[in-house]
Amino acid sequence: MAAGNKPPRGAVPYVMVIDRAPMKSVLAVVLVCVTLLAAAGAHAGDRSTVTAQLAGKLGLKPADVTLAPIPGLYRIIIGPQVAYVSADGRYLIRGEIIDLHDGSNLTQPQRAAARLDYLKRLGDADMIVFTPPHPRRTITVLTDIDCEYCRQLEHDRPTLNAMGIAVRYLFFPRAGVGSSSWDKAVSVWCAKDRKAAFTAAMQGHPPPSVSCDQAPVAAGYQFGELLGLDGTPAIITDKGQLIDGYLPVRELASALDLATPPAPNAVH
Repeated sequence: MAAGNKPPRGAVPYVMVIDRAPMKSVLAVVLVCVTLLAAAGAHAGDRSTVTAQLAGKLGLKPADVTLAPIPGLYRIIIGPQVAYVSADGRYLIRGEIIDLHDGSNLTQPQRAAARLDYLKRLGDADMIVFTPPHPRRTITVLTDIDCEYCRQLEHDRPTLNAMGIAVRYLFFPRAGVGSSSWDKAVSVWCAKDRKAAFTAAMQGHPPPSVSCDQAPVAAGYQFGELLGLDGTPAIITDKGQLIDGYLPVRELASALDLATPPAPNAVH
């Protein structure tokens, strides 16, 4: 199995919905900003003042800084990620807040919302989309043409479409810019018929090398980096859940609360 592929865990396929912290480089930027804020002598004051100070020093929109459920903490949204900062700007927390009163995870829905908001800003224009006539659910998949389990997921895609699941692909060539995987993604994106080129590439027949605007490939790669992904496929449901790894059709249907799929019918 190629490094970075995300298979089922052990012998039994599994569903693992996870919430990841920002990638190291994003965290480093945040830490630098927080240090600058502390050095500037910001102190906890009225809510609007603290929010404005944190937003300004972290380079965030004011709407991306809000009070956390714990006194003295502020929630910050960095792309598709959620973290917490102390009001004085000294401490950054990359964890989850659990309400012990009822056991609810207060961070998980916030992370799901942040992922969906990020995907909404990207839109279908940067994706290869296979939509059935009457979609019931939608998944967005970060994929790599050289990933074994990504190819398996594309093999399952007609069945998923037949179930009413729309599948949207974003490229995440794990090897990075300038790699063979990156070049294949660019060639698929630049092909005259992207869907046909993608399907062929996932069957081991990449299209001839073609060059065009690489921004959509870069957009998918940046999203995967911000999520902190270390493998593919990564599936984001239309509720914002992140499923880390490949799931066979039945397990994926269960994760989406759908019934067993009918016989496959390809959707183009």
